Amino acid sequence: MIGLRLHQTTSQRMSQVMQRAMGLLQMDHADLAGFLIGEAAVNPCLQVSLPQPEAAPRPAPRRWRLALLGSGEEIDRLTAPAAGLYPHVTGQIGLLFRSAEDIRIATLFAGALEPSGWLGCAPVEVARQAGCSLAKAEEVLARLQQMEPAGLFARNLAECLRLQLLDQNALSGPMERLLEVLPLLARGDSAGLLAQCGIGPEALAVLVTRLRRLDPKPGTRFDDAPALRRAPDLVAERDDAGQWQVSLNTATAPQVAVLPLAGAEHRAARAEARWIERTLSRRNALVLRVAAHVLTLQRGFLEQGAAHLHPLSCADVAEALGLHETTVNRVRNGLLVQTPTGVLPLRAFFARGGVTRGDGERVPAAALSALIAELIASEDPDAPLTDQSIAERLAERGLEVSRRTVANRRRDAGYPAAAERGKPTALF
Repeated sequence: MIGLRLHQTTSQRMSQVMQRAMGLLQMDHADLAGFLIGEAAVNPCLQVSLPQPEAAPRPAPRRWRLALLGSGEEIDRLTAPAAGLYPHVTGQIGLLFRSAEDIRIATLFAGALEPSGWLGCAPVEVARQAGCSLAKAEEVLARLQQMEPAGLFARNLAECLRLQLLDQNALSGPMERLLEVLPLLARGDSAGLLAQCGIGPEALAVLVTRLRRLDPKPGTRFDDAPALRRAPDLVAERDDAGQWQVSLNTATAPQVAVLPLAGAEHRAARAEARWIERTLSRRNALVLRVAAHVLTLQRGFLEQGAAHLHPLSCADVAEALGLHETTVNRVRNGLLVQTPTGVLPLRAFFARGGVTRGDGERVPAAALSALIAELIASEDPDAPLTDQSIAERLAERGLEVSRRTVANRRRDAGYPAAAERGKPTALF
């Protein structure tokens, strides 16, 4: 027998507007730039401005004596720290060049290198100092620009980005034309960008996102992990009272404005532009709220290192702030934070797993790995600690950890076993 019955069910569905808002929430600044430029390309009421990096002022140099490899000469150059950009560059010069003349010219270029990785003077000036032709100086510079990381020795922003795109095999015709009109991109002139690049709004958004993911100053974060070689989205620093504050990185954060174009034909465009402006503002406020809470809880990590990382999950943050767990998860994914000790992904401040101290305090796996790394770093090189010895040292600190767990965490920290650490290093 066939009949009709009525029943009620409850379900949650996100409207298209909510889905777009959540999409903005999980974007980093590179994604936002591409999205907003694409929206502005079809919305005359939306104005977008994207900050462009500029070369930082060069610090006053100190002097050192650099022996030119294989030349038997010495010349005055800039002081380099024990590790970082300049030692890397000078070391690579000895691998890229063989003749004394090329090494001398290349070293002059290295001396003109800004901390940003950009070249601080024109090739003609280096040619004058080296007493060589301009063509010869440019030939040496072209080889220096093949050095890793891509983008070093660029003379301007466009060339720095172009070198990185070449390295990624991503320098298409439209991208080449986009590099030629970077001032239009900074002003958010979407109509001009579409005309210059000869592509549609969606393709333009993809190009802009890729461009904004490149590192405009490859020298400034030379010691960071390769995956973090792009400008951070957030900046964490102490205020005058010693408290930690987090803010949007104004060097990368896109800005929007609504142009009040009159006429009924612009009514829908005005409403859409206002929605984007409001949603972006709410997104930024929520990102800062979550990041500030997380950094406050992980103050020990910021000030003393990973060994002082506390257990923290998205659910913990969501409960404290009255948010949904998936909202916190969207915020933490993909964002980078500039701290006084380097650039870190926001995900690094979340920690789970690990072991429990005798007093009941939970120690995350990342903190345990850091503690093991500290013990190994301070061990006697002639008598390296075994995994069992490390477990006993941790037990003295109230951490009951098995030898197997120590071995796993030691490998995570990047250290070989004691037998390997105790082997003498071969000189040849």
